[in-house]
Amino acid sequence: MYCPNCGSSINENAEICVHCGVNVLKFSNQVTSAKNDTPNIWINVLSLCCFPLLGIIIYFVWKDTQPKAAKSALIYALFGIGISIIIMIISFVIGFTAGMVEDSYYY
Repeated sequence: MYCPNCGSSINENAEICVHCGVNVLKFSNQVTSAKNDTPNIWINVLSLCCFPLLGIIIYFVWKDTQPKAAKSALIYALFGIGISIIIMIISFVIGFTAGMVEDSYYY
């Protein structure tokens, strides 16, 4: 086994590297949590179409333990907010132009 900090060869059962003094168990726990770090498709879909706030909350909850999944949820949430804003602007323009057409009909 090699130390994740300095790269020196150490015993398989070592808790602390004898060369640099780093706690090897701390690094091994981070590696195992990073392996399970995959984006959740259901969280992403909900963040995109239904609840963008959910994606933002998930980002702040998962950013330290699952950074890839957290970033994915945040990106989908931001896209969801952007799409909602574009739809509101288009609806406003259509409503405004429809109101202008109706007003000119009576004059």
